Amino acid sequence: MGVDPGSNATGYGIVQKSGSRSVRVASGVIRPSQGCTQAEKLRSVYEGLETVVRQENPAVLVVESLFHFKNSQSLIKLSQARGVILLLGARYGMDIYEYTPMEIKKGLTGYGAATKDQMKFMVAKLLAVQGLRSPDEADALALALYHSHITVPGAAAR
Repeated sequence: MGVDPGSNATGYGIVQKSGSRSVRVASGVIRPSQGCTQAEKLRSVYEGLETVVRQENPAVLVVESLFHFKNSQSLIKLSQARGVILLLGARYGMDIYEYTPMEIKKGLTGYGAATKDQMKFMVAKLLAVQGLRSPDEADALALALYHSHITVPGAAAR
């Protein structure tokens, strides 16, 4: 299960590897209500993802690692969202992996500075799906896809 963290929009995507291909199991975006407090947004993200975890029972959680931000408030909010996501993974006994945005982009497109549209296109193509609703959903599926294709048996979680 890949999760693209955010307090306003959190994407999630679950893929299952079948031979050399991966198939989408579930994906979507959790959008807390506008105008609610940061704490309420975090609760909404946690509860939304918890519902998905209970339904799909993924064994692995893949989250984007932090990268540099010019806006410290955005970094703080993203860190808080990542915290509740990591807590959820730990609470449900999931193996947790983290990758940088550049690793994901380079691994899926061959270009570490790929745009959101390029990533969305590549994810849709690799999973043979249409109608990805948002870049957040595509990014979450990209995390899950990347991990499913680079993981070697016996690799340890980070």
